[in-house]
Amino acid sequence: MGDQQINPLTSADKRAFLRHLLNDIAALETMLEEGMVESGKIRVGAEQEYCLVGNNLRPRMTGPAILESIEDPHFTSELARWNLEINLDPEEIGPGCFSRMENQLNQLLKIAHQSAEQFESQVILTGILPTIRKSELDFDNMTPNPRYRVLDTILKNLRGEEFILNIEGVDELIVKSDSILYEACNTSFQIHLQIEPSEFADRYNWAQVLAAPVLACSVNSPYLLGRELWMETRIALFRQSLDIRHAGNYVRDKQPRVSFGRDWLKKSAVEIFKEDVAMYRLLVSSDIHESSLDVLKRGDIPELRAMNLHNGTLYKWNRACYGVGGGKPHLRIENRYVPSGPTPHDEMANTVFWVGLMLAMPEDCRGAWKDHFHFRDVRHNFLIAAQHGLSSELKWFGEIKPTTELILEDLLPLAEQGLQKVGISSEEAAFWLSTIEKRVRKQQTGADWIVNSLRDLRPRCSVDESLLIVTQEMGRYCREGVPVHEWEPPETRVLASIPNRYDRVDSVMSGDVLTVRDDDLLDFAQSIMEWYGHHRLPVENVKGQLRGLVTSRDIENYNASPDAQNPPLVRDCMTTDVLVIEPEISLEKAEKVMLANEIGSLPVVRDDRIIGIVTADDIRNARAKLQA
Repeated sequence: MGDQQINPLTSADKRAFLRHLLNDIAALETMLEEGMVESGKIRVGAEQEYCLVGNNLRPRMTGPAILESIEDPHFTSELARWNLEINLDPEEIGPGCFSRMENQLNQLLKIAHQSAEQFESQVILTGILPTIRKSELDFDNMTPNPRYRVLDTILKNLRGEEFILNIEGVDELIVKSDSILYEACNTSFQIHLQIEPSEFADRYNWAQVLAAPVLACSVNSPYLLGRELWMETRIALFRQSLDIRHAGNYVRDKQPRVSFGRDWLKKSAVEIFKEDVAMYRLLVSSDIHESSLDVLKRGDIPELRAMNLHNGTLYKWNRACYGVGGGKPHLRIENRYVPSGPTPHDEMANTVFWVGLMLAMPEDCRGAWKDHFHFRDVRHNFLIAAQHGLSSELKWFGEIKPTTELILEDLLPLAEQGLQKVGISSEEAAFWLSTIEKRVRKQQTGADWIVNSLRDLRPRCSVDESLLIVTQEMGRYCREGVPVHEWEPPETRVLASIPNRYDRVDSVMSGDVLTVRDDDLLDFAQSIMEWYGHHRLPVENVKGQLRGLVTSRDIENYNASPDAQNPPLVRDCMTTDVLVIEPEISLEKAEKVMLANEIGSLPVVRDDRIIGIVTADDIRNARAKLQA
């Protein structure tokens, strides 16, 4: 949503804005009918989103300061203070265009790296930063840009309750959020391709078909908040973090604002914009002083601001876009599902693969998509690819095929054919497509490397340590320009080079906490302690709120008391006056609390719920590792 001047939608605003919106759609229809939308040109562009971290590899809130220091129009802000975006100049498709695109990307990333260093930060290219913690997803860490705050307020008011994320993969994540900031966890490499107006419907449908295999070989977001979820978790996270729909007693087909789409496009791009007005609630308005139809009448090209603003509050994975460049209107498809990273070369290989495939649309599919693909199969393919990456199987022209086989045997040759249609030689195409081939043959996407690395590290390191090691190596390989299929498993010795790695309680605590309920039998609590060698257990109520602590000594003393109940319950002898600590507290402070109160551990609590346990041994072990 590039329009900086947006306002909450009042009743009066809605009437005026809706009139401008209808005029914009009518104007677009007129321009298409009269051949005013640019034809005969194919251009490609991209947006590079990236994360900023400190020397401890945690998110660093330096984005606004860095952006101010750069003073380059290619750079712009993102939703969170730890993210920024680079906009590449569009390139006309032809020989050498992708090399020029990569050169500009590398030059701008060099500026990004140099500027970040001035603020004790570094750049990481990844779909979701592995080291992000819940405390960084606080409303205060949203970029202080009015348009983000306005959108956050509107979406929260429409939802009327906290946003709920529930993503299940190998692990499961269930968490609530009081803002849209979880969306900022997602960083992508958005690819724009200008489309011939008369072919837009067919090319858009083909882009939908291609989404699954292209995503499967570019996945790079398998972890969020220490949980292994989908190979491209962004797909689920983005949808849920902006979902304003309500659960009700009756089932109603209501599309989320982040979606794959409902059906095939039939004739024109206008269908998409009409459907979006009909199906999606208007969220924001802007001051628009002239009708786009009046602009057309006097012979000028309208910007269609109302249509673009509404379009910017919807997040299709393949988004139809209208723009004006060099005084000429054009249509393009924005590929939004490809993640950022792992390296600029990998991103460019993904771009070339997708563009080549887009240019090689099968002729027999034109106007006949239902004859070859069921739309629900195509959408199902996309979700399966997001969940399993290269391990998925996809339905392709009615046949179930392993994704690796589909890419190697069918799609790579097809992409090369598409590139040759625009004058790109076999040698030039092979330079990029060979990266995809090697990645697929080795079955090592960014997500595969992260998952395999973390599984390898976990027997020797904590979850937090493993995430730090992986993030450190991601940054190193990216700076060295090594494509992801050549990355080696990380070594634990990397950990020693990361300063301030044990900065807070949640960096050393154990999140695998055994608890009992206050209405459990006391014998049950005693058995748990004996089975697992514990001397104390946190006590929760039926809502999961921390209500006390029961120790083996408490149980012994209670059982020896003449007032013991029969059968005794945990609530009968638990201690309710329990010292707790928050996850953001420093280790030094946690240690002082333990020493002052002569205790060996502290429950770590957020929002009255236990999320971990930190012990004196945890702190001593961390200090020993720092000194080793």
